[in-house]
Amino acid sequence: MSYKAIFAIAAALDLELEQMDVKTAFLYGNIDGEVYLEQPPEFDDGTGRVCKLNKALYGLKQAPRIWYQTLTTFLEGLGFYPLTSDVGIFVKGHTYIAVYVDDLLIAGPSKEEIQKLKNALSMAVTRDRRNRTIRLSQKGYIEKVLKDFGMCEAKPQYTPMKTDQIETPEDYEPNDEIKTCVVLQQVPG
Repeated sequence: MSYKAIFAIAAALDLELEQMDVKTAFLYGNIDGEVYLEQPPEFDDGTGRVCKLNKALYGLKQAPRIWYQTLTTFLEGLGFYPLTSDVGIFVKGHTYIAVYVDDLLIAGPSKEEIQKLKNALSMAVTRDRRNRTIRLSQKGYIEKVLKDFGMCEAKPQYTPMKTDQIETPEDYEPNDEIKTCVVLQQVPG
């Protein structure tokens, strides 16, 4: 119902519309209790130990509620409030957001207003058609991480490493330790 309402509001008020998919949405929320999992088979050392889950995952029955609470807290921090008649719609002035699981439909008075909101939601896409370039920015996310770790006043440092592509020797074969690191980097939480 939320999307239909936003479409009707956008049509009536001549608002701009944009859709946004929140990638890995359920991983943003912290679990408000203790959930333990058996070790993944690749890492089971036979000790019977379990893993404590810190972040919600797809498939976890609490995940949608945790994601909605996390998003609500974030949007309220930006000045949005959920409608009492439809808690899937958030409003701030003439900007509306409809939430359906991990998809957002945003209606606002201008593309610029919508872009400001998307920037606050962490991902900005800037396209320069004349120069045929597309730039991605995660300024909102970076600022949040810096704030979370008390590093807002930190000075930028350049990486002493080459920033262009690093060539891998043709005969390179990762050892077991490297393979384990790659797998661990992919495990959420």
